[in-house]
Amino acid sequence: MISYHFKLLSRKTTLLLFLTLLLMHSFPALAQPTRTETEELNRRARQQAEERKQRQERQDVFLQDKSQADEDTSLPEETPAFQIHRIQLKGERLQEFSWLTSYLESYSHRRIGQQGIQLIVKRLSNLLIDRGYITTRILVPEQDLSSETLTLLLIPGTIHEIRFQDPSYHGSWQTAFPARPGDILNLRNLEQGLEQMKRVPSQDVEMDIRPGNQPGQSDVVIKVQRQKPWKAILSLDDSGSKATGRLQSSQTFAVDNLFGINDLFNVSFNVDAEPDHPERGTRGNSVDYSFPYGHWTFSFSGRSYQYHQTVTAAVEPFVSSGESDNLEFKASRLLERDQTSKTHLDFRILRAKSKSYIDDTEIEVQRKNTTAAEFAFVHTRYAGHTVYDVKIANKQGVSWFHAQEEPADRLPDDPTTRYSLWTVDLQTVAPAAFFGAPAQYRVNFYGQHTLSPLYGSEYFSIGNRYTVRGFDGEQTLSAEKGWYLRNELAIPLAGGGPEVYLGLDYGQVSGQATQYLPGKKLAGGAVGLRGNLATFQYDLFAGWPIYKPQGYQTADTTFGFQLLCQI
Repeated sequence: MISYHFKLLSRKTTLLLFLTLLLMHSFPALAQPTRTETEELNRRARQQAEERKQRQERQDVFLQDKSQADEDTSLPEETPAFQIHRIQLKGERLQEFSWLTSYLESYSHRRIGQQGIQLIVKRLSNLLIDRGYITTRILVPEQDLSSETLTLLLIPGTIHEIRFQDPSYHGSWQTAFPARPGDILNLRNLEQGLEQMKRVPSQDVEMDIRPGNQPGQSDVVIKVQRQKPWKAILSLDDSGSKATGRLQSSQTFAVDNLFGINDLFNVSFNVDAEPDHPERGTRGNSVDYSFPYGHWTFSFSGRSYQYHQTVTAAVEPFVSSGESDNLEFKASRLLERDQTSKTHLDFRILRAKSKSYIDDTEIEVQRKNTTAAEFAFVHTRYAGHTVYDVKIANKQGVSWFHAQEEPADRLPDDPTTRYSLWTVDLQTVAPAAFFGAPAQYRVNFYGQHTLSPLYGSEYFSIGNRYTVRGFDGEQTLSAEKGWYLRNELAIPLAGGGPEVYLGLDYGQVSGQATQYLPGKKLAGGAVGLRGNLATFQYDLFAGWPIYKPQGYQTADTTFGFQLLCQI
């Protein structure tokens, strides 16, 4: 009887029922990412690589070379000298310089002469300069020191006006600079404003500080050189998979200063570049918009993606397909900056929806509707020509915006959408030498750690051009936790044109899902050539596995390329 009823079912229904039962009752089948989740992992790895490249290419502004402050508080022995029990500051807006009071306490209850007073004033002035108060002055007024109190006068330097050098310039400095006329002039705020304007690729910005109309006042004059405010970028690469299309193309249109507030807007259309193979393919679109407001930067993005592939089953071929939609809001706040470093706190909300299909019939057990919130600490430091970049983030699955609830019968070891995971992203770029020739060494460490059982879309994955190079990406190692280390030595060729680079990478994964993998570790190497030619950018490379577990399938040599044309 059972056989008779199955014969009455359509091929599609039979296949769907089989897969559904398999997914519901076979935990090993859930241990590795589905095709939809694998596509999401690959896109996330690519996005992370693009974000790292943007951080390396950003124009950070540091206008002071080194610290002028001296931690030494010793004073010369002089005659005559006065017993000073207290040093007090007087002047306007002292509440903004309360940190100077604690510093002056180190000179209390000491004998101080004329040279000592001049030395204290010099040290105070250097402290002010170090904190960016380059137009604030410290003076010594006439006084009677027999009271055993030394009084110093602080004259704050203020901003009289902020303006563009060209009065006809159409744009806004108000969204970029966290300073206004009447504020105490602080170079750190002016550096932040310059950075926020320089983030717009089509404009170059310089700044002058000029004397104002009144003593202690300064005018900030901004000079802007603007180029064409829009660009179109065409891209072709072979970063896709054989299952859904190796060749991938994209068309991006970007507009700078769309609303005149130093904002950025771009829209991209992505599709596989293999029209002769309709049995497989991908398609995606994305929109990004961001704008600054002083110490803040806000960004919004939306992405959609679809894929399909024809699977040759034992009975009859069928089409496996999937789609995903992602929305993201991000707010970044500058916490602190000095002459050589800056620190941000980032907050992100991520919405993700995905569906999988067999012959246009949805596999409902694979449907996802999730929300995540992420806090990230980001620190950048310059040490000479070496740049260190650190990002530590915690991502939490939350129930916001009608995210799917946890199943009532969920077991403790089942995957959860209410996870907590930590990521660490470290980058260093430093000058180096290659047989006497100037070169640049770049190293990147990325790791993920969690104690939560995860769905495959949140796994850590290695084995492609964005993680551990030397592998074709057709098979990856994916699990709940892991890390990789990418090393690259870039050697510019004569004339300052293209550069040759050598890569050596290693990574490993860990967690419960590794019991279904052929191994946990990968090591690979790569050699490549990248550069610019007229309006084109290119990256050509070849990679080889150095270590892979037995049973791990990949090409002996992997070749790859990326071509971009900017109009």
